[in-house]
Amino acid sequence: MDIFPVRCQVEWTTLESGCIEITLDKNLSKIEEKVARIMGAPTFVRRPMDKMNSALWVLMDGSRNVREIIEEMDAQFDEVISPVDERVSNSIAHFVELGLVSLTGMKDDFDWDIGPSVVGH
Repeated sequence: MDIFPVRCQVEWTTLESGCIEITLDKNLSKIEEKVARIMGAPTFVRRPMDKMNSALWVLMDGSRNVREIIEEMDAQFDEVISPVDERVSNSIAHFVELGLVSLTGMKDDFDWDIGPSVVGH
């Protein structure tokens, strides 16, 4: 069975460097939110990715299965990403654990926006 990784609907943008930056809510409690407001602290966190994870993020658009993503990452990064199967699979699993990526059994099987967003924070 083919597995198609697809980005979840999260805020993200491409930086000038070409790397991806994800913006996540901190999921603060009511008290923490009040303290953050009083202190002027942000209620979100920006997480920039390195070049390899940025490339992987872009490829996880629901149109490619895991094997195709591995092949593309190998073509882009060659020996730098060796062993490619293990590294890409582990990275995809980590994105899934973080709730940033979903896995589907069919190509383009999702109904949410996966595109970059204008970060309004």
